[in-house]
Amino acid sequence: MAAVKPESGVKPEPGIKLEPADVGPSPAAMSEDDLYEDAGDLEFVDLDPNTNTTAASIYLTHVPKYLYDVWADLDDDAEIQIGTVRQWSEPGKGKNGEPKQCISLLLDHTQAKHQAIPKEYNLDVKDMALPNTYMFTEQDLPGFKSKPQGANNNIPPHLRRAHEQKYQEKSEDKIQQDGVHKKKWQPRYRKAIPKKTVLAGRFRHELNCHPVWTDETKHVMKMMNDDAMKPKATTTIVTGRDPIGVIVAGAHTSNDQFSNFIKNTPEVKKIKKQKEEKAARMSQNDLRDRIFECYEKYAFWSLKAFKQTLNQPETWLRENLEELAVLHKSGRFSNYWELKPEYKRATAQSIEGAPPSPAPDDSESDADDENVEMEDVV
Repeated sequence: MAAVKPESGVKPEPGIKLEPADVGPSPAAMSEDDLYEDAGDLEFVDLDPNTNTTAASIYLTHVPKYLYDVWADLDDDAEIQIGTVRQWSEPGKGKNGEPKQCISLLLDHTQAKHQAIPKEYNLDVKDMALPNTYMFTEQDLPGFKSKPQGANNNIPPHLRRAHEQKYQEKSEDKIQQDGVHKKKWQPRYRKAIPKKTVLAGRFRHELNCHPVWTDETKHVMKMMNDDAMKPKATTTIVTGRDPIGVIVAGAHTSNDQFSNFIKNTPEVKKIKKQKEEKAARMSQNDLRDRIFECYEKYAFWSLKAFKQTLNQPETWLRENLEELAVLHKSGRFSNYWELKPEYKRATAQSIEGAPPSPAPDDSESDADDENVEMEDVV
């Protein structure tokens, strides 16, 4: 306990303690957080258009995502020329006959990052008097380093966690051996570095950037579209390694033992009728012309012969034949169609008889048999 030096002629008062601020050096020691807590005031640049034209009128441009991704990978501290901006005015093409401001961008083709994207762009003017839009920059304060420092600074996070876990196990073993409880180990976190903020300029013009539709742009955009359409995950079915002709152990034995347990009647194989190819109907005029051409060759035709020659549906043939020909139901040419007398040409010399019958088809039933009249024979 500190004591107060008594003055001459004054009775000292017991129990008086010194103030905490009086302990230690004067002024009080400042911690590192207190030293860098105040990052300073916001710095301004000269925004006068007469003295600093560059900072007073900056162009704000909206670029495509693929162009932004390419520029985001470039080094921020390196001085790289990304392209050339051209600006001109075309008289009479603006509103009310005013000159139109035209701006174009041509990327530097020598940059490796620019090889997979279009090189020419048009910058369409959206607003030439953009209000209340500013650009700010930040940089680290000098003399400040983030924690942790030293050997852990460049170690990846997954390796750093393993290192810190080993350090924690060693600390726990040391506590058990010494028998003295120490403060529990806690992981160290990286502390943010205070920034120096500067008002760098003011945006005056707002533009929209889109590529010029040239042959090169079409080719590049098609390649980008094809890459985007490719599936990220694919499934490959490997058939070369599958076992072929391998019998599972014990499977054939059980089949042999009980194969004759139940005897079934042999299966009768049903003859499947072959499906006929459906023929497209031709127009009525064309079909009747073909029928007349057939009757110029033979005087009698069966429905099967018509169907095989003309390749038309049976219903469609029968519907037209009922108007043009007569079906004989008895005699030598039973079930044959003969052209009606009013449709026969006087000068036509049709061959008597019928065309050779088509090959018999077991799968095809003859619909003409239904129209045959049966006679009782005594």
